[in-house]
Parts: sequence; structure tokens; C-alpha cells
Amino acid sequence: MNEEEFRKYQIARDQKTLDGKVKRWKQIQPVTYGQQMPQLMWEYVTKADEMFIDGHFLGVVLLSAGIVELLLADQMIVRSQMTRDEIERFSLEQLAILAHRLHIVTDQEKGTIDELRKLRNALIHADAGKLAKMARKCYGGSYEGVEMEFYLSPLANEGGIIADALRYLGFTRDLTFRFYGTDS
Repeated sequence: MNEEEFRKYQIARDQKTLDGKVKRWKQIQPVTYGQQMPQLMWEYVTKADEMFIDGHFLGVVLLSAGIVELLLADQMIVRSQMTRDEIERFSLEQLAILAHRLHIVTDQEKGTIDELRKLRNALIHADAGKLAKMARKCYGGSYEGVEMEFYLSPLANEGGIIADALRYLGFTRDLTFRFYGTDS
């Protein structure tokens, strides 16, 4: 395939996926930040939005977990006596516990972080059994007796990885906004 053929192929492919991208773009609420956030955080948050729009749901979940970890670490440095070197030793689970104890995150936010962390770990470590169990827990009967592929590529655009990607992207954006959305 030469460059011109590849270009035509990509244009046709983009045309086929355009309606889905527009639909997903409309699912994301616009956010205006009231103060400057760290450059890396900005890059990650905007990339997660783009990934959701483009349909890269697995990447959205993984990147959302990374963003939350960065958010918590950044807030721990701002609100505690710890240094960046000390904070970098903590896992996401440990950061969530500490952030909760320091009242940086609420009970509900900590619970969501724990769920996100477990999903990230199941995806990263490719544990089909855990994914199937999580899908049955989250989406009930529609996932009884089905394999992990249906969680990762649901037959309908309402459940599985798509719903989780939207949920955790929204949570990550909300948490980011809470920390950077208004001037202190």
C-alpha cells in the first residue's frame, strides 16, 4: 500500500467511525479549570478525553487510573509534610488510603478509586476470570455465562468496558476539577 492508498483507506475508515465519535464527544461534559494544573496532568486529561472519543476504552481506564494516582500524589505533596520522593513509593491503593485519612478524598471517592484500581489491575494483568466476575457484578444478568470478550467489546454500546471507561473518565475529570477547578 502506498501513501495515497493509505490516505484513502484512513479517510474511509474515519468516515465510518465519525458518528460514533460525535456521540462519544457529546457524552463528555465540558470543563473549565480555574487554575493552572501541572503540564503532565493537562496532557493526560486531554489525552484521556481524546481516547474516549476515538473509542480506545481500555486505554481510557488505564490512563484514568494513572491520572488519579498523579492527582493524589500531587495533593499529598501540597497538603502534607511529605516530599515527592516519599510519595512516589506509594501504590495507588496506599495513596487512596492516605488521601482518605487526610480528608483529601471522600468515602465515596475512595470507593471509586478502589474500584478503578481493581479494574486497572484486572486489565493490566489480563485476568479474564476477574473481568468476567466484575462484568457480572456491574452489569448483572446480561453478562451471565459470557466470556471476557463481551466485556471488552459489548454487543450493545451501553455496558462493559464502554460504560466503565465513561464512568471512570467522568470521575477522573470531576476529581481533577475539584482540585484545579477554582482558584484557591
